[in-house]
Amino acid sequence: MIQYKKMVPGDPTVLPGMHTLLADRSQANQVTYVPHVEYVRREEGPLHLEMLFPAGLRPGMTSTLRYPLVVFVQGAAWMEQDMGLNLPQLCPLARAGFVVASVKHRPAFQAKFPAFLQDVKSAIRFLRAHAEEYFIDPEQVAIWGDSSGGHTAQMVGVTGDLEEFKTPDNRQLSDSVQAVVDFYGPSDLTRINDGPRDPAFTADKSQIPEDILFGGCVVDHPEIAQPGNPLNYMEEGKPLPPFLVVHGDEDPMVPFNQSVLTVQKLQETKHTVEFYKVVGAGHGLFLWTDQVMDLVIRFLKAWLAQ
Repeated sequence: MIQYKKMVPGDPTVLPGMHTLLADRSQANQVTYVPHVEYVRREEGPLHLEMLFPAGLRPGMTSTLRYPLVVFVQGAAWMEQDMGLNLPQLCPLARAGFVVASVKHRPAFQAKFPAFLQDVKSAIRFLRAHAEEYFIDPEQVAIWGDSSGGHTAQMVGVTGDLEEFKTPDNRQLSDSVQAVVDFYGPSDLTRINDGPRDPAFTADKSQIPEDILFGGCVVDHPEIAQPGNPLNYMEEGKPLPPFLVVHGDEDPMVPFNQSVLTVQKLQETKHTVEFYKVVGAGHGLFLWTDQVMDLVIRFLKAWLAQ
């Protein structure tokens, strides 16, 4: 528990009409935000985490409690992330008893594939290395991302501890995870135009995100995207964490069929997957509801020990 030393006696004042309430020393609903935690330095500069802690905890405190960790990857078409965009949506997760770390990775215009994947894996190893400081149970780690972050979550989930994606930092530690949450993430980028898609996203041929990520035209050269296709790493008999996949059926940026491909491949290879279609939701628009958040929390509580 949090160490607490009473420094002054309770005030005995009683006044007519005064009301009293009981304090909650568990601080179960108090979320603490710790910004800009550096987790690694690359040639391009330092990379940071935005962290949320449950029960009023913050680094430097003493507590015997250890919590499951959820690593979140903010989607940005693999480009520059707005790290505050979904941070408020993650507070219920911390209130539910998880340490949350939102990871900033190098943008694709600065570093091509597999830089973003290497960075997120570095963050997972860093957090395991600092598990005591951050009140983390290092055996209970989940990855969650939306849009390109959903693609990242898939890739992390299916490539645990693969040497080809490891960098020297904390390499003795595992970057595998125990659960994956994929919100409307692409999977097979060579087929991303198979489903209905707003043509505005491909109108400027010099700004197509997947082409920037892989350093070439994916449509003309599909082979360049294969190392970043999570479906290629899903094999029957290969241990994989359970997946939760959530996608809006009116998504104009990442067609719903991309999640269908993910779920079908997981089912074909006999892996655990839960799939939810959010009817009437777009690319994250109208999707982050209380019902969906409750679903995510229930999923994580089912697969990560409390």
